[in-house]
Amino acid sequence: MSLKTDKVEESTVHLSRSGVDWTGFFVEPDKIATTFHVLAAHTTGPITAKLGHEETIWSVEGIVAFDIENDIAILKVKGEGVPLPLGDSDKLQIGEPVLLAGFPAPEGRYKVTEVVVEKIRNSDNCFKTTTEVYPENSGSPVLNSKGEVIGIHYGHAPGNSPVNAIKTLLAGSISIETLDQWWKRKVVRAFTYRREGRVKLYDGNPKSAIDDFNQAIELKPDDANTYNERGWAKVHIGDHTGAIDDFTHAIKLESDDAYGYKNRAAAKKTLDDHIGAIEDYTQAIKLNPDDDNAYNNRGWAKRKLHDHVGAIEDFTNAIQLKPNDAYGYKNRAAAKNALDDYIGAIEDYTQAIKLNPDDDNAYNNRGFAKSEHGDHAGAIDDFTQVINLNPDDDNAYRGRAWEKKYIGDHAGALEDWTQVIKLKPDYPPDYHSRAHVKEILGDLDGALDDWTQSIKLKLDEPYAYRNRGRTKADMGDYAGAIDDYNQALKVSFDDSCETFWAYKGRGDVQHKFGDYAEAIEDYNQAIKLIPEEADIYNARGLTKVALKDYVGAIADYDKAIELNPKFAKAHHNRGLAKKALGQHDAAKADFEMAKEIDPDVGK
Repeated sequence: MSLKTDKVEESTVHLSRSGVDWTGFFVEPDKIATTFHVLAAHTTGPITAKLGHEETIWSVEGIVAFDIENDIAILKVKGEGVPLPLGDSDKLQIGEPVLLAGFPAPEGRYKVTEVVVEKIRNSDNCFKTTTEVYPENSGSPVLNSKGEVIGIHYGHAPGNSPVNAIKTLLAGSISIETLDQWWKRKVVRAFTYRREGRVKLYDGNPKSAIDDFNQAIELKPDDANTYNERGWAKVHIGDHTGAIDDFTHAIKLESDDAYGYKNRAAAKKTLDDHIGAIEDYTQAIKLNPDDDNAYNNRGWAKRKLHDHVGAIEDFTNAIQLKPNDAYGYKNRAAAKNALDDYIGAIEDYTQAIKLNPDDDNAYNNRGFAKSEHGDHAGAIDDFTQVINLNPDDDNAYRGRAWEKKYIGDHAGALEDWTQVIKLKPDYPPDYHSRAHVKEILGDLDGALDDWTQSIKLKLDEPYAYRNRGRTKADMGDYAGAIDDYNQALKVSFDDSCETFWAYKGRGDVQHKFGDYAEAIEDYNQAIKLIPEEADIYNARGLTKVALKDYVGAIADYDKAIELNPKFAKAHHNRGLAKKALGQHDAAKADFEMAKEIDPDVGK
């Protein structure tokens, strides 16, 4: 369909004031429509209007009407121009081709751009098109295929106000007011402070922005938008309580504005008031049931309260509203994962990846879901894809290393943990993981080096001391091992689990050393800490056997089997102790049970 452009140039003017340029257009022979925000921001000097292809210049006498919310001002000029016909913006349709005419920077020459209507906001019929936002296009007419004005361009999203707002202004236009008089109005000055505050906020200076918003509120205390913006500035300085107060005030002024509820919900969520956040997101959704973002955020708040079922419902609604947004699928996948629905999570991550093939986070999370589902080869593939997209992602190497270790590819796991350590050399747990793999591969010297490096990074880490002690014991350095277990006990403090394993480990070394009495004392201490651990009774039983206390050993094996009836070694060891006491039938029963549990026991 051809769009009419022949008469538009005769009516669209280049406006200038003190070096500032923007666009306007004639709506009556002596009246020009343009944007409110440019007029309010630039307050000195006369305003002139000029066509792009003629020398005729009109001077602006003053303002006859303005609409702050729709960002429109109507100027009165000396002389006359050719007005554009005004259409009916209520008839505008999504997908309709339209024209944007104006004088965009940097050239400032007249230009017509053909675009398409992309979205129409239900609340006020402001609409978004597929055009870029050009500086100095503010005030440009937007025209339909008949050459009728159906909107005015103001720049920021959604970008265009409906022409019917201009008609309303023209119908109720006031007597002319000079520019100087007009700018002294409180509402105009308040708008200017608010706009300057918004610029400062976006430039990363929220404290100065708050000062401007304070001035705006003093001049116009009933402006919900300013309270909302001051609330966000307070969020940026960490004053979430103050932000909630501002958002609450905005809601009182405009109780039917979903934006205020969403803002307050976000601030409450930051303060871990997830119940309050859910209430506000619910109100926002009632006011705007098509807001996928509100559903997504309410879903996350529900997840924080472990309502994963409710979260999935919200993420599903978000997906239905915006099916091509990978974010909703990722959110729902995370909730499914929390419910152990790994298949469902994998499906959603897969859909997110189809929508955004370069999303390394989606591959990473799908890898973990595959791991939980038992698809370790698939998990390795996903972590590899993350690494291809982001070679410096230590978490991907770490995840792949664990998967390789799980499937027995210890050499591959060693390579990955080595790469992790190159990327993040100051994280002790990675040295722990690599040390364990080195031990499996028989590189005890390398494992010892990793335990030592971990200790250098964190001197009070009992886990590293006791594991280095175990490695030293495996290398035959019993004295060094005991020194490390002693150190582990010194730094374990009130960590009963670490203290337990340090006593257990030192007891094992004492046993190997032949110091059986000290070994039993260590096992006794460990049992006091965690009396329900079957392995410690089995260990103490072995030491009692070494002391030929077979009765005492059998009692320990009994306890180990009571705690873990499938403990094959305990059954086998109890059989040996009974055999030593001549209880051959009972011993045979234990040996048979041990073999039934583990055919390789005793080898």
